[in-house]
Amino acid sequence: MRASTCLPALLLAACQTTIALNNAYARSFNILAELGLNPDGSPFERPSFDGPAFNAEDASSADFTIASVAEGSAPAPAENISAEYVSLPIDHFDPSKKLGTFNNRYWASSSSYKPGGPVFIYDVGEANASSNALFRIQNSTSFFKQIVDQYNGIGIVWEHRFYGNSTPGGPVNIDTPAESFRYLNTEQSLADVAAFASQFSLKNRGINYTLTPEKTPWVFVGGSYPGMRAAFMREKYPSTIYASYASSAPVQASVDQSFYFEPVWRGMQQYGFGNCSRDIQAATRYIDGVFDDQDSAAADELKIMFLGKGAEKNSHATFADALTTIFATWQSYGMEGGNTGLRKLCDWIETGTNTSSVQVHNQKNMPKAVQRWASYPYFATNVNTYLETNCSGKADVVGDCDLDRKFTDPAMISWTWQYCTQWGYFQSANLGPRQLVSKYNSLVHQKDICHRQFPDAPRDIFPEWPAVDKTNRKFGGWDIRPSNTYWSNGEFDPWRTLSPASAEPFAPKVVVSQDLPKCGAEQKDLFGYVIPNAQHCYDFRTTGVTVPGGAVSRGYFTGALSSWLECWKPNGQSGYPGKPWKA
Repeated sequence: MRASTCLPALLLAACQTTIALNNAYARSFNILAELGLNPDGSPFERPSFDGPAFNAEDASSADFTIASVAEGSAPAPAENISAEYVSLPIDHFDPSKKLGTFNNRYWASSSSYKPGGPVFIYDVGEANASSNALFRIQNSTSFFKQIVDQYNGIGIVWEHRFYGNSTPGGPVNIDTPAESFRYLNTEQSLADVAAFASQFSLKNRGINYTLTPEKTPWVFVGGSYPGMRAAFMREKYPSTIYASYASSAPVQASVDQSFYFEPVWRGMQQYGFGNCSRDIQAATRYIDGVFDDQDSAAADELKIMFLGKGAEKNSHATFADALTTIFATWQSYGMEGGNTGLRKLCDWIETGTNTSSVQVHNQKNMPKAVQRWASYPYFATNVNTYLETNCSGKADVVGDCDLDRKFTDPAMISWTWQYCTQWGYFQSANLGPRQLVSKYNSLVHQKDICHRQFPDAPRDIFPEWPAVDKTNRKFGGWDIRPSNTYWSNGEFDPWRTLSPASAEPFAPKVVVSQDLPKCGAEQKDLFGYVIPNAQHCYDFRTTGVTVPGGAVSRGYFTGALSSWLECWKPNGQSGYPGKPWKA
């Protein structure tokens, strides 16, 4: 979701990131990882367990740009697919307002279809779907295309309202007034899917069989926020969605998600980087101590040391938030991710000899980890990319290093509205023995980001704090157990912390079982699988950054789906051609 405040949308469907990052990058990272590419587009090479030493020569040119997803995902198309649009009500629940309609974008593939095959809908979620759509329904490595082909189905990629070209009132930008987002919420977006399904047809392609849910089973597939929507659609609209695949779905709304970083700590231990996690912790606590001392000169020097001249103008909170960008690639790559990933930073901290040239007056007491982290040549450039700023990274060069800017990416603006009003997910400091984040990155700071983005929003639609209790009452939170639904999570996925399979001490102790539930049967146990040594939505990948458990997870879903589809019957048997995937 992926991510929180600031990140968690080029592509959170492939799933989300964190912190004050642009959510667009979270989506990009997941797709690029699936294609076997690092965030900068360079080929991913699976390292040995110990990992390669940091190449200092590579650091001499610390250029970092996010690769275009389109560059790596161009398929050899079996059919010519263009975006299509369906007209939907702006408000599904009060027609008396007569607010009119908007056009919602989607893509549909029918190359594998045989009459009677299911309709599969892949939900992109909080992102512009255009960079994701054709990969999902045309590329042979896409797991979604594979299951559509397996069941002789129709494949649909769906764009969420207020993202991409599915925006009532015109494109979203930094000047879009808050009132325009009044009808951006999860309830309205779920109703969009139900309304679309009730009128879906491909007769223009010569498919005369009825494809609406009365005559054809619909299967909803999503990861992260779309994984939540997969579960909610089956729960709220069971006559529309017959089965759902909910991957990495944090269905429990929570203002506080400081525990986002707990699986990161545990994963770093598991992957052999315990020393690095402790060094990051020591550096973070040292920085907190400097800020606690209220010595403005020392604090300014520290900020300049990391981000260059001009960084000292930022508050302690915004600087602390910028430090968390080192974890931006965790959910997509784990320790990997090339020059933007944790492995390279850890190699630099653990084995490098370079330290910052900035002279801090109490540098003798400064942990080496602080100096090495500050001197990491990709840190400032990564911060610039994620936070849309221009810090110089050099003590003698003044940069435009404003870390407190509004988001300008349209998808991030819309997602900020959603988490600030309904879901929370504030990824603040995880204080305690596994602390990785500065205490100055507080819940109050995360709330301030919401009101920074929408300072004039009316209180009746934009509460001071996210209305998470209301959200959980409406959607069920951890307790949701729709039938015909498969759940998956990565062992070290930060978003697992708010899923029904959460391993955190405050979460319900739910039994995760691979025992196949009967058709339509609700149960207390969770039908799903926790993928070992995996992060976010790893079972949506067939190539690239993968783990063996990803295929295992997909197998549980398709095995269940085959069983559940045996029970499905259309309303009225007249003309039903049977189940073509069994022929």
